[in-house]
Amino acid sequence: MTVPGDVTWPCEPHSKAEHQILRRYLQRWFPILSKHHGRIIYIDGFSGPGRYTGGELGSPLIALDVAATHRKALTGELLFVFTDEQADRMEHLRAELKQRNLPRHFQIYAETRKFQEKLKELLDDVDRKGEELAPTFAFIDPFGFSGIPYGLVTRLLEKESCEVLITFMVDSINRRLEHPNESTVRHIPETFGTDECLQIAKRGSDRIPALRDLYQRQLQKVARFVRYFEMRDRDERVIYYLFFGSNHRLGHIKMKEAMFDVGKEGLYRFSDATNPRQLVLFGEDHTMTL
Repeated sequence: MTVPGDVTWPCEPHSKAEHQILRRYLQRWFPILSKHHGRIIYIDGFSGPGRYTGGELGSPLIALDVAATHRKALTGELLFVFTDEQADRMEHLRAELKQRNLPRHFQIYAETRKFQEKLKELLDDVDRKGEELAPTFAFIDPFGFSGIPYGLVTRLLEKESCEVLITFMVDSINRRLEHPNESTVRHIPETFGTDECLQIAKRGSDRIPALRDLYQRQLQKVARFVRYFEMRDRDERVIYYLFFGSNHRLGHIKMKEAMFDVGKEGLYRFSDATNPRQLVLFGEDHTMTL
C-alpha cells in the first residue's frame, strides 16, 4: 500500500474489513478484561488522523466508541494510548477527540511520537518500577514494515494478559528483500528478529507464504496462540496479513470468532475449502491447544 501524502485519505475495502475485525474483537475484549481488572490499556501504535475522507472512523475512534457505547457498562480505568509520528495527523485526531464526551474513567493520551519509542518507554518504566503492566491490547498498524521491531513486540507479549494485532506488510517486505539500499533492508531482520528472512530472497514463487510462516514461527516463540487473516487487493494479490498473538485461550477464541464473522461476509470470507481455485483467507490454525 502507498503511504498517504495527505492528512486524511480514502478508506480501502481491506481497511474496512480490518476495522470490522478490530471492532468485533474489542466488543468482546473490553468487557471481559474490565470485569476482572481495575485498569486496562488499549494502544494504537500508528493511529493516523482518526477519520477517513469518506467519514469512516479510524481505529482510535472505533476503540473509543466500542468502549463508550458497550451494552455492558465498563468499570475501572481505561487507558487509551494513541501515537503517530506525523504531527498533522495527530492534530486532526486531537480535534476529533475534543468533540467526544467520554466517561471520566477514560484516560486518553495522544502523542506525536514513534510507536516503538512510546512502547519502549512504557515497558522500561514498568520494569524499572518492578510493577505489573495492566492487561494491554496493542493494535500495530503501520503502512510499511519498519518501526515494529520484533524484540519490542516480544517484550509486550511476555507480559501477563497482553495481546497484539499486527498488520504484517508481507508484500512490501517481499519487494524489498533485495533492495540495493542497505538502510532499507536492515529493517527486515529487525521486524522478524532473525536474519533467516533474508535467505527467503533466494526462493522462487513461494516467498510470500515463506515470509508469513517465518513470522508466525517467530511470534509463536512468545505467544501460545497465533492466528493470521489474509488481505488481498483488487488484483487478488496478497498485500498483508493481520497477525494476532496472545497467551490466553479465551482471547484466541474471541479473535477467531471476530475473524470468522468478518471473513464469511464476502471478499474477506472464511473458507476451509481445499479447492486451489477457491480463496482461503483464514489461515490454518497452527497454534497449540490446551
